[in-house]
Amino acid sequence: MSTLNHTEKRKLEKLLGMETGYVLDFSNRTFAEFITDYSGLNIYDSRYDYGSGSKANRLRKLWQVEGDATVGKLMNEMLDYGFSGARETALASECRRIVARLLQSDPVSTANEEPASAAPTAAQQRSQALAELKAEFFRLAAERDRNKAGLTMEGLLNRLFAAFELSPRLPFRVIGEQIDGSFVFDTHVYLMESKWEKDPLPEADLLVFRGKIEGKSTFTRGLFIALNDISGPAREAITRGKAPSFFVMNGHDLLMVLSEAMTLPEFLKQRVRLLGEEGRVCVPFAELKNNQHA
Repeated sequence: MSTLNHTEKRKLEKLLGMETGYVLDFSNRTFAEFITDYSGLNIYDSRYDYGSGSKANRLRKLWQVEGDATVGKLMNEMLDYGFSGARETALASECRRIVARLLQSDPVSTANEEPASAAPTAAQQRSQALAELKAEFFRLAAERDRNKAGLTMEGLLNRLFAAFELSPRLPFRVIGEQIDGSFVFDTHVYLMESKWEKDPLPEADLLVFRGKIEGKSTFTRGLFIALNDISGPAREAITRGKAPSFFVMNGHDLLMVLSEAMTLPEFLKQRVRLLGEEGRVCVPFAELKNNQHA
């Protein structure tokens, strides 16, 4: 049972818009996926039945039955999702202090803390770097100048791949074409391209990228980062007639990696295997998450 008091609960409820039974902008499906991704819990399990069974009531019940560590981690991720960067408000800052108290009051976490004078471990340094990249990602999502956001995203991706020691290369030109970047994973070279358009990308953008890969070598592979995903027709067309040489990572995938729901190497390993075994260019993150626990 968490130690949230009445006043703290009211502040969180107000921030998340729970008075109407909703929680932020979540649908039933995305709410369940979010809770599972960050806590491993099934919010629609009977143990979270409460009142009308709305999303807000189920979250209230979770606050009642789960401990400070679980509630603190989940609410921290929910605040990052809804109120980072330009969307940060005075109430959000108050709620972050509530979350910090929950995390600090967890006896297991307190017992395992390093002495204040100890140098941060490599894992701690990486977590800090990912947190900073995640905050930058949310700032870019709110940027009105989408060209600027796209260019800045290239640097963010470079730092992300560097954090996992994947030897990223910044954008470069070869004769007649621009390459957004590249990296090395499991001894293979991958070309990388990223696009952050308003709508899901059409087939044409993917065909151009496939041509860049095919123009290099038989062992070159690719990662296409489509922040707003690719269209349904593009999913079908890109594998028609030719074996796919790349796979797609969307904005949700990227956010999950930045949130440490899965490491980047583990994400790449699963996607490469599904590409090689089943020829799948697009795979829902929830499916990868389930495979990770198998």
